[in-house]
This record gives sequence, C-alpha cells and structure tokens, in this order.
Amino acid sequence: MLRKIVAHAAVVLAIAACGCASHHDDPQVLADETTRGVYDADYARTTEHFDAALKLQVTRGTIGQLSDQMHTLGAYRGLKLTSSDPDKGRYDYEATFDKGTMLVQMRLDPTQRIGAYRVAPQSSSTATR
Repeated sequence: MLRKIVAHAAVVLAIAACGCASHHDDPQVLADETTRGVYDADYARTTEHFDAALKLQVTRGTIGQLSDQMHTLGAYRGLKLTSSDPDKGRYDYEATFDKGTMLVQMRLDPTQRIGAYRVAPQSSSTATR
C-alpha cells in the first residue's frame, strides 16, 4: 500500500514539474511576455529576459511612453509571427490590438536572453489583419 502511494506521489510530482517547466525556449513566448510587460508598463516583467546590456538601455520612462502608445490601440490581443531567422536569433511579430497593430522585433542570444527588442507602429499599408 505504501509503495502504491509513493508511486502515485511520484507521478503527481512528475506531472507538476512538467506543467511548471519553463517555456522560455520558445521565442514567441518570450516576445509575448515582454510585450505584455511593456503594455502593462511593468519594468520588471519587461526586462526579465533582457541581457545585461539591453537592460542598461531601458528606463521606466521609455517603457511608460511605449505603453501609452500601445494603449491608444486598445486591448492587447497577442502576437503573430511574420518572419524569423532562428540561426541568427531574429524574430519579427505583428502585435495585434483592438484598433491596430505594431511591429515587434526581437533578437535572442545563444543563451535565450533578449539582446534586442523593438516595438514600432505599423503603417496601414504594412499592417495585415
């Protein structure tokens, strides 16, 4: 009986560990988490996956300004991959909002830290819906 309880506990722990495993090896997850941090004007969440050099370039003020720009487009709905070059760690996404889109460009270093992150408005001619 004790052996059966221990076996069940081990299975439960294994399932829990899988559920808690980091999905940070997925560039889209990193880009989305970072973009949500910017949208919420949350410095810690925005810079959580940045490398040391990029963290030095970002201020609470710049995050707040970018957040304000995002909020003019309404609620953030998510990202759609538009292009990628995984060998170079480069990923471009379209961030969708209620009233428009923005371009999110990200570069990952070999350790999956964000070495470059850029958000820019898209002109209506480049935005796709």
